[in-house]
Order: sequence, then C-alpha cells, then structure tokens
Amino acid sequence: MALTYGFQGLDVDMVDFFKRCQRTSFESAARFLLSSKLIIGGFRVPVDLDADEDTFTAEAAKLNPIAETAARLGSKYGYMTVPNQTDRLPYPEYFEAIRQRVEKVAEILEKEGIDLALTFNPIADGESKEFKFIRDADGFVALVKACKKAKVVFDSWAWFCGKGSLEHVEQLGVERVRALWLGDCVEGVAPDSATDEDCVLPGSTDVIDNAAYLKRFAEAELSLPVSPRGRALETGGTRDAFIAAAQDGLNHVFRSAGIPTTVRKPEMFLHSSSIVAEEPAASEEPAASEEPAAS
Repeated sequence: MALTYGFQGLDVDMVDFFKRCQRTSFESAARFLLSSKLIIGGFRVPVDLDADEDTFTAEAAKLNPIAETAARLGSKYGYMTVPNQTDRLPYPEYFEAIRQRVEKVAEILEKEGIDLALTFNPIADGESKEFKFIRDADGFVALVKACKKAKVVFDSWAWFCGKGSLEHVEQLGVERVRALWLGDCVEGVAPDSATDEDCVLPGSTDVIDNAAYLKRFAEAELSLPVSPRGRALETGGTRDAFIAAAQDGLNHVFRSAGIPTTVRKPEMFLHSSSIVAEEPAASEEPAASEEPAAS
C-alpha cells in the first residue's frame, strides 16, 4: 500500500516484527521492507510508563533486543505517550517517577542509536483514575524539559486539544522534534470539549493551522517524517479512498505552507506494487527536503 500510493516511509509494529524474526530470521522477516527501499520511521515502545515497578522493570528488560532489531531495520526513534492519569501517585511525585522512567527507557534506546520521542494525549482514556497527569501543552513542555534525553513527536491534534501554540514549540526547542503527526478538527468544536471522534485528516477543515507548524519546522531546515492522523471527514468510503484523502490532505498542508511537494497517484506506482509493505502507509515528505519521509 505504501508503494502503491507513493508514500516514502512507514512506522513498524516492532513487537510483531521482533516475533517474526524469532520465528525465522531477521533477513527473512525484513526481506520485503528492505527490498522496497521504504524508509523505516518510528515504532511504539512497548513499555507502560504507568505500570507497577515489577512490570515496568520486566518490560524495560525486554526492550533491549527489540531496540537492537529496530536499529538493524533502520529505525531512528521510538515513541511513547505520556500517561494522562494514574492511580499511583499525586502529580508532583508522579512527575518525578515518570521522569526517571523516561530517562531509563531513553538510555536503553540510546545504546542502539535510537531516540526516545514523547507525545501526550489531552483526552482522558479508559476509566477515570484518581490523579490527573499531563493533559496540556504546558505540562508536556515542563516534563520534556525535565528529561534530558527525551525528544518529541509533535502531534498537532494533541497540541490543539491541549491548548498548545508555536510558543510552546519554541520552549521545547524545534531541534528536539523527531516526527510530525498532523490532524485536523471538525468545525464548531472547542479544544477542551473535543473527543477522538472529532479528529479528522489534516486539511479537512483547517481548524488546526497545520501549515503554520509545518512552515516553522521547514524554516529550521529540519527533514522530518510527516504522518496524517484522524478519520476521513466523509464517512463510508473505501480503504483506497481514505488513503487518497490522507495523501491529498498532506499535499494541501504542504502547499499552504509554501513547501513544494509531488502529487502522487496510484497509477504512477503500479509497477512497484508487487512488493508488499509490512504496515499501512503513514507518511509523506515535501519534495524540497533532502531526506525522504520515514514514518
């Protein structure tokens, strides 16, 4: 799918890929990805920051071989979502506990040349817990700045719901950003009342000014993987229609930011579609960038 629609990179489920390597070999599990020449972006780090001490320690120990495999595949960053609630500790004590855990995970990945990139979720997930944690850009910036080794996945949907701004990006330092996730919001929804269902593909409504964010990162001469997130504004379409809408949304944002990009359509890539990607396509890069997209 990634090749059919002309995306240049994708994220990989590294836990699943690692299991495939164990069943056969790295060379066998990676053959389609490596032959496709797709750039491997990030992967979700399989460690629960809110777990009890024994569980966290066990998951962190299992991360070493997964990180080694990710490095062999060419991945440059792993990402984690900071908890937005907990039953474990009040905010001040939990802040320090999470900071320490983030640093520990970052050290494990760092040994393999992989960065740990954090993001946050302003919308409470699952059952309500006793203590609230990071749900806005202010809190997220404070945590990232307290973690010396942490990098960032910039998620424009989280930024919108968490009342973030370009000023918050500057406080973080644009050089710490490793990937961009761009989403949009349906019209008429306030940030503090938005739900996951209100997140739509970038460029659907332009309620979120993704172009302004993208332009800022381009001004910093950063070459970053850019991935769309959210549902299609019009429901009931096919998978191909959804992928095409995601591609068109990214192209719209690039053009609005004044960044040249190449419009890619499936018929342009049918000659290479016989190579099957391991994961759905997830990113695109403006043509002006020196490096292809990778998530």
